[in-house]
Amino acid sequence: MPNVQHAELLPIVVQDNTALVDARLLHQRLKVGTIFVNWIKRRIEDYHFKQGEDYFPTLEKSKTKPVTVFLLTLDMAKELAMLERNEVGRQVRRYFIAKEKELRGINLPQLPKVNTLFTGIKPHKINNRRLFPYKEMLNRIGYSTKSSTSDRRSRYPGHFVEIGNLLYITEEFTLHLYHQKQVVANRVVIKSMQPVLALNFGEGGSI
Repeated sequence: MPNVQHAELLPIVVQDNTALVDARLLHQRLKVGTIFVNWIKRRIEDYHFKQGEDYFPTLEKSKTKPVTVFLLTLDMAKELAMLERNEVGRQVRRYFIAKEKELRGINLPQLPKVNTLFTGIKPHKINNRRLFPYKEMLNRIGYSTKSSTSDRRSRYPGHFVEIGNLLYITEEFTLHLYHQKQVVANRVVIKSMQPVLALNFGEGGSI
């Protein structure tokens, strides 16, 4: 039987400093005989997993019809693997445990939860658009306030407004900056992970 930690690696993504795994990929790796949609819905109902805490569904477009993508926390993924009560499930669970240890050793960039990004700030409103202090939002997201403002203003002039002596940006552009920072955070995690195989694997004979 192949080693799940190497031959059947499950990608881990990091969102809002939470490690997540795609439930559909997990379903495939566990070789579950039940149709995916039926399997995940039954597991959620039977074991009282909570949306927004244990799993995060999003609707994505496909060529035929919209598909719901379920991203699971590693705790939920481990529990689902254990429920299969077979060797594949045990291997997948051990893989997630190893990944948790690996991620704990990485200094993750600390991003605020996106739903708390604007907490405590009263926005200015112009033409039904919400505007927030530019430097304050840079601080909250984790950018340097000395970063290139002129470059951003030249590329996105419609999202900057000067009010009094302060520069404000739209809510939409704030979220754009946040998601850019999130991509950088994910890249740090991916680059810091151990390789699936030794970098010199296959050179000078098998190992």
